[in-house]
Amino acid sequence: MNAQFSKNTFLVIMLALASITLWPGCGKDDDNPSGPACNISGATFSYTSNIKGIIDRHCISCHAPGTGVAGADNTDFRSYEGMKSHLDAGHVLERVVIDKDMPQGGGMTQAERDSINCWIQAGYPKN
Repeated sequence: MNAQFSKNTFLVIMLALASITLWPGCGKDDDNPSGPACNISGATFSYTSNIKGIIDRHCISCHAPGTGVAGADNTDFRSYEGMKSHLDAGHVLERVVIDKDMPQGGGMTQAERDSINCWIQAGYPKN
Protein backbone atom coordinates (compact mmCIF):
# COMPACT_ATOMS: atom_id res chain seq x y z
CA MET A 1 0.00 0.00 0.00
CA ASN A 2 2.85 2.35 0.81
CA ALA A 3 4.43 1.73 -2.60
CA GLN A 4 1.11 2.47 -4.33
CA PHE A 5 0.70 5.66 -2.33
CA SER A 6 4.18 6.75 -3.38
CA LYS A 7 3.40 6.16 -7.07
CA ASN A 8 0.15 8.10 -6.83
CA THR A 9 1.82 10.90 -4.92
CA PHE A 10 4.60 11.05 -7.50
CA LEU A 11 2.05 11.21 -10.37
CA VAL A 12 0.08 13.98 -8.66
CA ILE A 13 3.24 16.00 -8.08
CA MET A 14 4.37 15.53 -11.68
CA LEU A 15 0.97 16.56 -13.05
CA ALA A 16 0.93 19.62 -10.81
CA LEU A 17 4.42 20.64 -11.95
CA ALA A 18 3.52 20.12 -15.59
CA SER A 19 0.39 22.23 -15.18
CA ILE A 20 2.29 25.04 -13.50
CA THR A 21 5.00 24.93 -16.16
CA LEU A 22 2.62 24.88 -19.13
CA TRP A 23 -0.03 27.28 -17.80
CA PRO A 24 1.79 30.52 -18.77
CA GLY A 25 2.01 29.27 -22.35
CA CYS A 26 -1.75 29.32 -22.77
CA GLY A 27 -3.77 32.34 -23.76
CA LYS A 28 -2.51 35.51 -25.34
CA ASP A 29 1.08 36.64 -25.37
CA ASP A 30 1.24 39.27 -22.64
CA ASP A 31 5.00 39.52 -23.15
CA ASN A 32 4.40 41.05 -26.59
CA PRO A 33 1.71 43.73 -26.17
CA SER A 34 2.45 45.08 -29.64
CA GLY A 35 0.99 41.91 -31.13
CA PRO A 36 2.39 39.49 -33.67
CA ALA A 37 4.91 40.57 -36.26
CA CYS A 38 3.65 41.35 -39.74
CA ASN A 39 3.71 38.16 -41.78
CA ILE A 40 3.22 39.82 -45.19
CA SER A 41 6.56 40.74 -46.72
CA GLY A 42 7.05 43.62 -49.11
CA ALA A 43 3.56 45.06 -48.69
CA THR A 44 2.79 48.67 -47.83
CA PHE A 45 -0.48 49.34 -46.08
CA SER A 46 -2.45 52.53 -45.53
CA TYR A 47 -5.91 53.21 -44.21
CA THR A 48 -7.04 54.87 -47.43
CA SER A 49 -5.64 52.28 -49.84
CA ASN A 50 -6.08 48.98 -48.02
CA ILE A 51 -7.83 49.11 -44.69
CA LYS A 52 -10.89 51.34 -45.12
CA GLY A 53 -12.61 48.74 -47.31
CA ILE A 54 -12.10 46.04 -44.68
CA ILE A 55 -13.41 48.33 -41.93
CA ASP A 56 -16.40 49.36 -44.06
CA ARG A 57 -17.28 45.69 -44.77
CA HIS A 58 -16.90 44.36 -41.26
CA CYS A 59 -17.07 47.14 -38.66
CA ILE A 60 -19.33 50.02 -39.68
CA SER A 61 -22.56 48.09 -39.14
CA CYS A 62 -21.89 48.29 -35.39
CA HIS A 63 -19.20 50.95 -34.91
CA ALA A 64 -21.00 54.06 -36.12
CA PRO A 65 -23.50 56.44 -34.53
CA GLY A 66 -27.13 55.57 -35.09
CA THR A 67 -26.61 51.81 -35.44
CA GLY A 68 -28.49 51.09 -32.23
CA VAL A 69 -25.55 49.14 -30.83
CA ALA A 70 -24.66 49.98 -27.23
CA GLY A 71 -21.60 52.23 -27.14
CA ALA A 72 -21.59 52.77 -30.93
CA ASP A 73 -21.83 56.52 -30.50
CA ASN A 74 -18.35 56.37 -28.93
CA THR A 75 -16.84 54.15 -31.63
CA ASP A 76 -17.29 55.83 -34.99
CA PHE A 77 -15.17 53.79 -37.40
CA ARG A 78 -16.51 55.59 -40.49
CA SER A 79 -13.28 57.61 -40.64
CA TYR A 80 -9.62 57.28 -39.76
CA GLU A 81 -10.02 60.03 -37.17
CA GLY A 82 -12.88 58.10 -35.56
CA MET A 83 -10.69 55.01 -35.23
CA LYS A 84 -7.49 56.76 -34.12
CA SER A 85 -8.10 56.74 -30.35
CA HIS A 86 -9.01 53.02 -30.47
CA LEU A 87 -5.85 52.30 -32.47
CA ASP A 88 -3.73 54.33 -30.03
CA ALA A 89 -5.22 52.45 -27.08
CA GLY A 90 -4.53 49.08 -28.73
CA HIS A 91 -8.19 48.06 -28.85
CA VAL A 92 -8.25 47.24 -32.57
CA LEU A 93 -5.06 45.17 -32.37
CA GLU A 94 -6.30 43.28 -29.33
CA ARG A 95 -9.85 42.59 -30.47
CA VAL A 96 -9.29 42.02 -34.22
CA VAL A 97 -5.78 40.53 -34.42
CA ILE A 98 -5.00 38.92 -31.07
CA ASP A 99 -8.33 37.85 -29.55
CA LYS A 100 -10.12 37.62 -32.92
CA ASP A 101 -13.47 38.28 -31.23
CA MET A 102 -14.25 41.16 -33.57
CA PRO A 103 -16.18 41.45 -35.69
CA GLN A 104 -18.84 39.67 -33.71
CA GLY A 105 -20.20 36.75 -35.63
CA GLY A 106 -16.97 36.34 -37.59
CA GLY A 107 -16.79 36.91 -41.31
CA MET A 108 -13.36 38.54 -41.41
CA THR A 109 -10.79 36.39 -43.18
CA GLN A 110 -7.35 35.68 -41.75
CA ALA A 111 -5.87 37.58 -44.71
CA GLU A 112 -7.89 40.65 -43.69
CA ARG A 113 -6.74 40.27 -40.07
CA ASP A 114 -3.15 39.95 -41.28
CA SER A 115 -3.53 43.13 -43.35
CA ILE A 116 -4.88 45.03 -40.34
CA ASN A 117 -2.03 43.69 -38.21
CA CYS A 118 0.63 44.76 -40.73
CA TRP A 119 -0.99 48.19 -41.01
CA ILE A 120 -0.97 48.58 -37.22
CA GLN A 121 2.63 47.32 -36.96
CA ALA A 122 3.60 49.95 -39.55
CA GLY A 123 2.13 52.69 -37.33
CA TYR A 124 -1.32 52.71 -39.02
CA PRO A 125 -0.57 55.32 -41.68
CA LYS A 126 -3.58 57.15 -43.07
CA ASN A 127 -2.32 57.59 -46.66
